[in-house]
Amino acid sequence: MEFNAKVDNMNVGTDFQNINVTLVNGEKKNLKLSDEQARKIELGKTYHFEVESYLKDEKEQFRVVNLLGIFEYIQDPVALKEELKNFYEYAPADMKALKEAIHGYLNLIENKVLSDVTKYVFKQYEHSFFMYPAAVRFHHAYIGGLAYHTKVMLDMARQFSEIYPYLNKDLLYSGILLHDICKVDELNGFEGGEYTLEGQLIGHLVMASLKVSEAAKTLGYEKEEAILVLNHILLSHHGLPNFGAARKPATPEAMLIWYIDTIDSKFTVLGEELEKTQPGDFTQGIAVLDKTRFYKSKL
Repeated sequence: MEFNAKVDNMNVGTDFQNINVTLVNGEKKNLKLSDEQARKIELGKTYHFEVESYLKDEKEQFRVVNLLGIFEYIQDPVALKEELKNFYEYAPADMKALKEAIHGYLNLIENKVLSDVTKYVFKQYEHSFFMYPAAVRFHHAYIGGLAYHTKVMLDMARQFSEIYPYLNKDLLYSGILLHDICKVDELNGFEGGEYTLEGQLIGHLVMASLKVSEAAKTLGYEKEEAILVLNHILLSHHGLPNFGAARKPATPEAMLIWYIDTIDSKFTVLGEELEKTQPGDFTQGIAVLDKTRFYKSKL
């Protein structure tokens, strides 16, 4: 028997290892594990299980023969959403359309250096990119949040570049596509969870810059100015040192990316709080907006 299921709780002792899981259809099962299998399992995550049944005290039991992380078992993010939407909150977007839009922006980058390096780095993370959240708690903290946040920023940057033509579209698109790419390394799983040790000690800004530098060296572009200004965007997109930036933005593109990153992260959370608020009432204090309470008008 094979099925996909989310781990609800674990009961592990010196001579027993079992877990309770919920299948996609809502059915509950108790599964027996080996010591080695128990060490692989994480609470709250979803796996593909291959199990066999047996009788003990005239009662049917289930023993795990093999298990695989659902992320490894199903590669396509569209298929994954269909399988996991009953378990987790997803980005409010069609996954297929989201994927097509991101690839569309990738292909709009005309500068060869930026195009080659961006595609080189993006390809390393593509599978995870469409599944990971953009944060653990505050903004876009749901499956697909990273890609959804990136797409919104790309759309805003395109509009800004039409209003202010001195902005370099290639730098904007490349910088936005890569600015949060290493959140895949910063977070411990697409289901959310916590930050990795590398994420806490180094952070996604520096990790992304290192990836770009490695790619540039591999492709023979390490001396190109395009790499320098792209790395500046990655290292400065949090704006100020107390927000985690390694440098303050010092190019027009870097400044814009900081601003629209801030806009999307804050307005997304504000919109979510307003959804839960009745007209004529105030929201709860919103952490990412200095705990301000916002009035929802009756208009």
